[in-house]
Amino acid sequence: MKKVNRYVPDVPQKIGDRGTEVIERHLAAYGVSRAMDLPEEGKVRLARELQGFFSQELPEGLPLLHPADVGWRGALKRCWLRLTGRGRRQT
Repeated sequence: MKKVNRYVPDVPQKIGDRGTEVIERHLAAYGVSRAMDLPEEGKVRLARELQGFFSQELPEGLPLLHPADVGWRGALKRCWLRLTGRGRRQT
């Protein structure tokens, strides 16, 4: 499964697998291989089922990561916090 947005943390594997099953079931029902090829009615039904699924599985949602915590800047920030004692000065 491809990550859509790098600022959103990963979902647990079990939830991701069941979400994938929901999508595969809709694709098979309409006989297509991509969600883009679904008719408008199929897209609406899929969107509603996925919204219900994730509101049940992740009712509080996923906290977004701060952009400064991602990538090489995040690595530098974490390194700096470790080296300086979590960003506080020792006096």
